[in-house]
Order: sequence, then C-alpha cells, then structure tokens
Amino acid sequence: MTNMNSTDFLRLVDHAAGMNDRWLFLAAFCLLLVLCGVVIRWLVHQLQAVIADHKHLREDHHTALAHIIQNQNETALQLAVCLDRNTVALQDCTQELRRIRERNQ
Repeated sequence: MTNMNSTDFLRLVDHAAGMNDRWLFLAAFCLLLVLCGVVIRWLVHQLQAVIADHKHLREDHHTALAHIIQNQNETALQLAVCLDRNTVALQDCTQELRRIRERNQ
C-alpha cells in the first residue's frame, strides 16, 4: 500500500463509502485530511515565497538607505565648508566696511 496512486486511493475510499455510515464518515474524513494537507503545503510554499521576497526587498531598502545617508553626509560637509567660507567672507566685508567708514569720517 505504500505505492498507492490517486486512482487506487479513490477506489478504496469509494469501497469504504459503500459499506455503511461509519465508513462513509471515515472516507470523508480521510479526504478532508488529504485536502487539508495539500492546502497547508501550498500555504507553506506561499509563505516561504513571501519571506524570500521580503528579505530581498529589505536588502534593497537597506542599500538605498545607505546611499541616501552617504549623500546626506556629503551634502552636510559641503554645507559646512560653504558656511565657513561665507563666515570668512562676511568678516572680510565687515572689516572693509569699517575701513571705508573710517576713511569717510
């Protein structure tokens, strides 16, 4: 009985169903168990596919976030350099304005 195909199984269930109500219940219960096993197996495969897809998307997301953070750090560094240069330029302008005021007085 280990090499039973679906036709043999259905014939066996049909024979069991023809005997009496108890056997009909057992045959229906066996069919229900087989159906539940198939559905559970399908659901497990679907869950594994969703988990694999989620893992791939998470890795892509982390890569994109690392790229964004790197760009932000570069931009912050450029902004700091720009602020330093502007501060020096404003100090030079302030000194030049003082010289002009002193000359005009």
